[in-house]
Amino acid sequence: MTWQLFQIIGSIAAIGSGGGPAVAGGWAALVIAVAVAVLLMTPSVVAATSGTRSED
Repeated sequence: MTWQLFQIIGSIAAIGSGGGPAVAGGWAALVIAVAVAVLLMTPSVVAATSGTRSED
């Protein structure tokens, strides 16, 4: 999750820079970072990483 936070901060900086390719790359990085952050919060990933799932 830390990596996604750094990626969001960097993408916001790129979007604010005003350069054409940097803005496009910033938006792409922002979309990817938010999507991965949301996927990291799905119940199956949380259960797998928190050790609360039962071992069958």
